Amino acid sequence: MVQTVIRNVLLFDGRTAREGATVIFNSESGLIESVSTTSVSPSSYPAGATVIDGRGHTLLPGLIDAHIHSYGLHLPPGSDIAGVLKGPLKCGVTTVCCMHSDSENVWDHQKRLKTELDAARKAGETGTVTMSSLKSAHLGATIDGGWPVPIVMANHPTEEVSTTPPKDDTSSDFPQLKVAISKWPKLTAETAADFVADHKKRGADYIKLMQENCCSLAFPTNSIPVATLELQTAVVDAAHKHGLKVLGHATAIENTEIILKSGADGLAHTFIDQAPTKAIISLYREKNAFVVPTLVVLTSLTGEEQTLREKFADIASSKGLIDSTQKENMLASLKAPAEGASIEHAYESIRQLKAAGIDIAAGTDSVAGLQGTAIGPSLWQELWMYVEKCGFSVQEALHSATEVSARRLGFDDRGTVEVGKRADLLLVKGNVLDGLENLWEGDGVINVWKAGIRAA
Repeated sequence: MVQTVIRNVLLFDGRTAREGATVIFNSESGLIESVSTTSVSPSSYPAGATVIDGRGHTLLPGLIDAHIHSYGLHLPPGSDIAGVLKGPLKCGVTTVCCMHSDSENVWDHQKRLKTELDAARKAGETGTVTMSSLKSAHLGATIDGGWPVPIVMANHPTEEVSTTPPKDDTSSDFPQLKVAISKWPKLTAETAADFVADHKKRGADYIKLMQENCCSLAFPTNSIPVATLELQTAVVDAAHKHGLKVLGHATAIENTEIILKSGADGLAHTFIDQAPTKAIISLYREKNAFVVPTLVVLTSLTGEEQTLREKFADIASSKGLIDSTQKENMLASLKAPAEGASIEHAYESIRQLKAAGIDIAAGTDSVAGLQGTAIGPSLWQELWMYVEKCGFSVQEALHSATEVSARRLGFDDRGTVEVGKRADLLLVKGNVLDGLENLWEGDGVINVWKAGIRAA
């Protein structure tokens, strides 16, 4: 029994909503076979198919978190790294996009994912999956001593915050962090092309730039080396020659401007240092760039919106998505803003970018163990902020977490409910378009499928 029929359901296909839909998908191929909004006779259903009556439910594409990190540098010793990908699937997040992690970490995750998917298909009707799909930039285009050394080391204070230690250094209390940092690229404009070619061979799905001088953060401005426009342009040009999209980290307007001028496809954050200017909105339009707001991590950085952290930590805990340690972490915040930095600047930037027709792709910058975040539940919080703080309709928020993210990141096989697309789907009790809270209140997400296979 490899086919599933969901009938009489309210369908949000990633773009628009339609009532009384019937969707048929196949767990063997992992693909959607049929989508209809007209009456379909049960006699035409595939023989032996599992039939689910979707009355009173909403069917959506699997959600995509367009900015997370899959490493375990913030996890307590002995933690299960596989858990990084288990939490989000229960929330309906079928794909997570890592924006900086070493290749060994990515390959380990992908090996587990393949093993699990193969076993689930072999098991047939009883097969289930537990982990979200992983896309990754592998390591970002870092420079010697540059970002993200400060934020990675912030939870593990030493006197050597921005040093690059030898690989065999075990003298610090946090040797695993220092060893990880020692492996990061130390790019120059001359080595940019080789970096991109190597990452393409490693299986990178896109390239991540780092543009941070700490002017919006509670670190001394220009206390770390900062990438030049020449370097960022060299990386972007090389990536585009290899058919790879490029996103750039920036949390301030001046750094956002550099990323946009480099020709990058999008920004991996919005900015918090000041209100948006007409010039930056115009530059976004000129470059046809998109933005992944990551409001969740920005509120953690500024230490604002504690009530929202409490709200979603309670939701995640009550639904068994996080344990007590993870809840404590989700309730905490980084509290590292520069003077004048504010989440209101971020909200206003997204309001104005949305009004200007700029694509908004939903993402959180969640990391397992990073204060104020939890991969999975944080995307619910992110979408809630789009609606409550940035003027999105529920449909627009869900669009940002499905079709927009898939299209702008170049994932042609997912993000919409269409024939031939991956059967990454979630079934929610109630009409989600009437209230985003239906994702988590009451029964909430009652079924998730990844490539046509039901989540455990």
